[in-house]
Amino acid sequence: MKPKLSLLFLSYLRFFARFQLRKIKLLNPDLKIVGITGSAGKTSTVLACEAALKPNFKIKTTSGSNSESGISLNILGLKTIDYTLPDWIRLAILAPIQLFLYWPKFNLYLVEMGVDAATPPKNMDFLLSVIQPDIGIFLNVSPVHLQGFSSLDQIAAEKAKLANTTQIAIVNPSDPLVVKYTHNQNAIPIKPINIKFKRYLLPDIYQTSFGAAVTLAQTLGLDQKTAANNLRRHFHLPPSRASVLKDINSSTLIDSSYNSSPLACQEMLKFLSTFKSPKIAVLGDMREIGPNSSKYHQELYQTASKIADILISVGPETKKSFGPKAVKFLYWWQAADYLKTHLPPDSTILIKGSQNTIFLEELVKSLLLDSKDSHPLCRQSPYWLKTKENFRKSIL
Repeated sequence: MKPKLSLLFLSYLRFFARFQLRKIKLLNPDLKIVGITGSAGKTSTVLACEAALKPNFKIKTTSGSNSESGISLNILGLKTIDYTLPDWIRLAILAPIQLFLYWPKFNLYLVEMGVDAATPPKNMDFLLSVIQPDIGIFLNVSPVHLQGFSSLDQIAAEKAKLANTTQIAIVNPSDPLVVKYTHNQNAIPIKPINIKFKRYLLPDIYQTSFGAAVTLAQTLGLDQKTAANNLRRHFHLPPSRASVLKDINSSTLIDSSYNSSPLACQEMLKFLSTFKSPKIAVLGDMREIGPNSSKYHQELYQTASKIADILISVGPETKKSFGPKAVKFLYWWQAADYLKTHLPPDSTILIKGSQNTIFLEELVKSLLLDSKDSHPLCRQSPYWLKTKENFRKSIL
């Protein structure tokens, strides 16, 4: 969609989304809106907040729709199907109709708010023109989407607009840029909380998400013990975010293939270091991190080469920036074929990479012990499967 036409369409959706929000507030006069932003961990924090509060509140979430179009569509109760022009036309027709058909009842709205640039419509100002949260959660700052910004400080300043415009801000005190750019006098520091799960093995970065969820619960009148117990009972991971699976060679797969950024990838490597050898890291390119991409990939290589017994890279950026210890491939199917013949038994394998053309979830799929385990993998809708099939055909 061309930029001017895209902005016109987004403004159209925003108009009806604002109208819908007014209606929702009339239906739910005690409604609280919570915005969550940060470079990593937004979706996990939304899910943690939902788990901590769901037994005590009627909750709606944006379900991973965190963009300039996704938030408006979520407010209207609409979803994209395949991102084609007919699909956008369908959404344009349905937007005003939803004002008459969609009458939801909830008293807590958890809104994931992602920004890709410092200019509209991909900035925080545009998102805040769609929805104005009562409480803001500001998690962290790292070079994700740095190509749309001039510096990390600009990313921090843009994301901080959420925390600085809400009645209450819940912020991560261990991130210096979060602290530097948050000026809300009603800011509450997050205290990390370590919660153990029988069904998940989670890196330390999740402690911030759990701490944010418990802090939010306390802000809304729920005691810490109840919120933590709710988390233990109800928290679940989204697809391909540190999911633990079994592979074809009696090994453990840590599937974190949904996306990758310097902060998140470094945290997952620290997690990998806690397992016994052999430890294998399959790392794909990290996308949208701007002109210093080579620097961040070289730093990632330095960490990974010290932790992993076998290091495999996928994508042109890792091929260029990783050193001699890495076994390098351009595409997921090449790395999968290599692993099938070079995988030591009883290994622990971390798989992490970004999406566009990397798609390491397909590598995970090829290594699963039970093909039925593919249902929790990310990007398995008909749209994404067709996209990946077409990409592979264009290469072979």
